[in-house]
Amino acid sequence: MGKDLSRRTQLLIRFGYDGSRFAGLQPQAPGIPTAGAALQARLAIAAGERARGLAFAARTDAGVHALRNAATCFFLDEPDGQALAARVAAPRDDGLHDVFVTVVPPTVHARGDSRGKRYRYLVDDRCVALAPPSARSWAIAPELSELLLRAAARALEGTHDFASLRGGGCSAATTEKTLRRVRVGGPWALPWGRRFIIEIEGDAFLRKMVRNAVGLLVEVGTGWRPVDDVERVLAARDRRAAGLCAPPEGLTLLDVGFAWPRDGSALL
Repeated sequence: MGKDLSRRTQLLIRFGYDGSRFAGLQPQAPGIPTAGAALQARLAIAAGERARGLAFAARTDAGVHALRNAATCFFLDEPDGQALAARVAAPRDDGLHDVFVTVVPPTVHARGDSRGKRYRYLVDDRCVALAPPSARSWAIAPELSELLLRAAARALEGTHDFASLRGGGCSAATTEKTLRRVRVGGPWALPWGRRFIIEIEGDAFLRKMVRNAVGLLVEVGTGWRPVDDVERVLAARDRRAAGLCAPPEGLTLLDVGFAWPRDGSALL
């Protein structure tokens, strides 16, 4: 006889990671370090068995960081869900940090209950003689215009067909997405140049959409493209119309809006 599904213990795991340690999030072939594989191993150590139905709210590419991603999984015949949650959250040297685990109803699902994501990208300009000390930003030599960056950011806000910013291998059913906020902060003086912070928040994202969007913003900010090109690139609905894809090391997933508990926390 099969195990009693009424004794299913569902976990919601919120966790961060340093993307420079991993070849992306999604578990891959044995021996390839990924944040998802690290979470799989952590769950197995804590429970003494492999987690079932492991799903992630947001997939990140190699080199991309996360302050707070989310995942769900379940175990059968787990006698003490709270004790299991505590064991999963216990600190380990596995590349994951700020792991917070909650026992949730069986209907809660990482993808089905996610309600938006917020990303941050760091760009350092005027970087010629001295490179930044860590792989957490995109260092460029040209100077960026604060006014042009903000104008291009405003042009990206709203509901658009983002097919021109879609990376290869994307399996999204539709390329129409809504960016609720695209904000530019800075510049701030650094020993090696200046830093700009770009934050992008939306309901859903295509593969490499944020990095391609940042590449487009930087092209406008340096004067390589006029601001009007943002509208033309989106209207083309063709990746070839866009230009640079920003490197992964400057990108961090800040947060995932989640529909559980139903207390408004889905609003980022």
